[in-house]
Amino acid sequence: MEDWLVEEEIDLRIYIDVLLKWWWLIVLGAVLTGGSAFLVSLLMTPSYEATARVVLLRSRAELSLGSQFESLTEESLALSEAMQGQVNLERTKRRLNSLADMVTNGAIAEQVSNDLSDLWTEEDEGDPSRLVDRVTGEVLEDSDTLKIVATHSDPEKAAAIANTWAQAFENRVNSIYSEAPYTPFADINQQVKNARAEYEQAQEKWVDFLAEEDRIGELQRQVTEQEEILTNLRTGRKDSVAEVVGRQVAIQKRIFDLSVGSETDLNLLVFEKRLNELITEYTDAYARKWRFENLLYEAGVIREQLVSGDAVSANTSGLALLNFKQKVLATGGIPVDRLEIQATSLEDVLMVDRSLEDQLLDLDALIAMMEADVDAQEQIIQAYEEALAQNESYQFLEALTPEYLDVTGSYSELALQRTADWKGLLGYSELLETPLSDAIDQLEQEVRRFKAEIARLDGIKSNLQQDRDLARQAYNNLLSKQQEMVIASASEASEVRFASPALPPRNPVSPRKMMNTAVGLALGGMLGVFGAFLFDYIGVESDPRRLLRRRRAEH
Repeated sequence: MEDWLVEEEIDLRIYIDVLLKWWWLIVLGAVLTGGSAFLVSLLMTPSYEATARVVLLRSRAELSLGSQFESLTEESLALSEAMQGQVNLERTKRRLNSLADMVTNGAIAEQVSNDLSDLWTEEDEGDPSRLVDRVTGEVLEDSDTLKIVATHSDPEKAAAIANTWAQAFENRVNSIYSEAPYTPFADINQQVKNARAEYEQAQEKWVDFLAEEDRIGELQRQVTEQEEILTNLRTGRKDSVAEVVGRQVAIQKRIFDLSVGSETDLNLLVFEKRLNELITEYTDAYARKWRFENLLYEAGVIREQLVSGDAVSANTSGLALLNFKQKVLATGGIPVDRLEIQATSLEDVLMVDRSLEDQLLDLDALIAMMEADVDAQEQIIQAYEEALAQNESYQFLEALTPEYLDVTGSYSELALQRTADWKGLLGYSELLETPLSDAIDQLEQEVRRFKAEIARLDGIKSNLQQDRDLARQAYNNLLSKQQEMVIASASEASEVRFASPALPPRNPVSPRKMMNTAVGLALGGMLGVFGAFLFDYIGVESDPRRLLRRRRAEH
């Protein structure tokens, strides 16, 4: 196995001997190349760099016409702040890169050329295209600073170009960024004037209505007074009818008592009780009919308002319909389950989301039920009148007939005949009821007209007040934003600031003589090494003196 291994070693002495043999060539190449580089550097025109620094500002004025509020937990707030910080960092980097790209701007070059026109001594030295080539913009790492570097053969001119360029760059950037945020608010002054005019107009309409047309309180007082009068009239009518009939019954009772005696006392008590019940039922039926007729009239007024209304008045009409149902329920005429006011939520009870068509259907159904009840009451009243006129269904009166009592006296017979004659009693009640009914009907019509006028004026008042409040809110918002814009525009809204002016540099940045010489020496040495190995390979004499003697001998 070891026989197959061939140990190869590199003998460095061979290469070292070659380098030592041709040392003079290596030194000569290095000296010639380094000297040439030094001489060229001496002949080149020096170039100076002046650096001015511009800082990106973080504070900016921002305006918005709206306000938004959001509830955040501590975790979401911390996350939001972290994300916002990252976003702001990325935004700052992008803005710095954009600003660095804007440094070499033709408009800035023209402005600098004009500002430094007295400084130029050579032809085309102030040409904007040449100035752009002399200036570069760089972002200082991990900072909000931009470097504006100007290059020139004169250090004073380099510093002047850098400073003038930085100042022009600051003005240019601030003019671009400061005007953009306020462009949408250019006409806010006119908007404030228009909003103030609208508010004053709405306020004037509101004041005029309160001064001239607001009769709601007066009408409500009149309605209260009329209703009190109606209540007294209805009570008086009922009491008067009962009093007249009662007096007639008392007279007949006294006549009958004198004629018949104690034998009929028990039967007469039964008769009085039934008569009182009959009169009470008759009066209650008539009062019930009157109440439902009034409710039907009010339902007609509400239905006309629903038909002439729109979607905006649906909520107000729904509340009016619910109030009307409560009035019907208070009469005790229609069961609660038939009024259909059961609801699973407050919105259903208030009928806030119900359309006008649904409310009309609901009201029509309620009107139909009340009309049916009025018809039923009319039939009941008619039945009572027929019963009172014909003495039907009162079999206990047979106990008062002459055959049952065997009364033969003329006074007793007359008393029985007059007691059986119910038409006489009804005649007295109708005669007393007619003027009261006319007065009650007239007052009821006035009350209904007053309530309709109150509803109309209340709607106008609500609309005027809402218009006034909305106009005032819009005016206050615009006025606040106008003041914010004035404050923001008055403040020094700057995107960048010229922070560090450039000073004339002392040392040029090019040519770098020592570096160029060192590079020349290194390059010459490498060429010398390459030449040494080449000449040794082709067999050239390494001693220069021998080589010179050989050349002389040949000549």
